[in-house]
Amino acid sequence: FGEKDFQQLAIIRRMVRDLTYKIDVIAVPTVREEDGLACSSRNAYLNAEERKQAAVVRKALLIAKASTRLFGSSADVVQLVRTTIEAAPLARIDYVELVDAETLQPIEAVKPNSLIALAVYFGKTRLIDNIVLG
Repeated sequence: FGEKDFQQLAIIRRMVRDLTYKIDVIAVPTVREEDGLACSSRNAYLNAEERKQAAVVRKALLIAKASTRLFGSSADVVQLVRTTIEAAPLARIDYVELVDAETLQPIEAVKPNSLIALAVYFGKTRLIDNIVLG
């Protein structure tokens, strides 16, 4: 399963563990375009300007990861990501959340195994991405 859809990956891992299946769930790192945008069939629906601005998604996630030592609260990290993405005029944020990467439950502060998950619209195209912070 791909890490791009981390929520799906976490649910599958939990199901395998809870049902005691004797299988290994192998996570595959997200494949990215040259500018950092996660590869997705949805990228084909972006027009040239939307595609150009969509690179801000990865930029925001990397800035958040680099800044985690400066920010302790989830509100600060989420706001940093939102502010970075909102600089792209065509971006419309669906959600940005800081969660525990195993349980997917919202958390109040950055800790080991924290994940920022987000969804952003560019035009009618909804893009998802994430990054593990610790």
